[in-house]
Amino acid sequence: MNKNRTSGIAQELQFELTRLRLRFQEPKTFHDLRLQRTVDTQSGYSLKPFDDFECIFFHIPKTGGVSVSQSLFGNLAGGHLNVKHYKAVFRPREFRAYFKFTFVRNPWDRLLSAYLFLKAGGFNETDRRWALENLSAFPDFSAFVMDWLNRENVWSKLHFQPQIDFISTNGAKPEVDFIGRFENLEEDFAYVKKRIGISTSLGHFNRGPGLRKDYREYYSEAAREVVAKVYREDIAVFGYEFDGERS
Repeated sequence: MNKNRTSGIAQELQFELTRLRLRFQEPKTFHDLRLQRTVDTQSGYSLKPFDDFECIFFHIPKTGGVSVSQSLFGNLAGGHLNVKHYKAVFRPREFRAYFKFTFVRNPWDRLLSAYLFLKAGGFNETDRRWALENLSAFPDFSAFVMDWLNRENVWSKLHFQPQIDFISTNGAKPEVDFIGRFENLEEDFAYVKKRIGISTSLGHFNRGPGLRKDYREYYSEAAREVVAKVYREDIAVFGYEFDGERS
């Protein structure tokens, strides 16, 4: 048996194990995701556009994903599903063949955006309650970073989870074909729509609460270092620095 065939068999087994794990450990989630491949909606979640256009969009929270999804597909597509979910719901040949893309954002800017978004009530009642229970104790953003932010707490809310974990397994190599940048949203969106054959313009949905200062003005040196430690994989993989991208 040649090496390539052995590798292919191993990948098929990995996909099947992922599928079986979700099916038996989270049967309702598995059922709902399978159903979403047939749902046609203009407001909710649907995976049908991914089959229609042979693509998979990984929507990382607070990276402009609602605007991207609504503009391309007219709905919220798969929401904030990660690579394990998509490997469970799509067959191996589909996952490999479909154009997989995402958008990422400077971790310091993204963290502030998520904090302000949730403090303002978030997307729904679940967000509002979480913010009330977890953020109301902190007088400002700096206190939140210094007293709450660590590598354990970020897993308590999707908006704070590391970006790399949405598009890779166990922090390994990203399993997408294209990584767009929030900082270059218009241009990278134009590439994506051309790549999947959709003629549309980028709308703006789910904007943050009002105007704010440059994100860098919210950070003390100490808070800046906390973020660097908590999101060190995102910073390394996506090439960000506090002031922007590495040149």
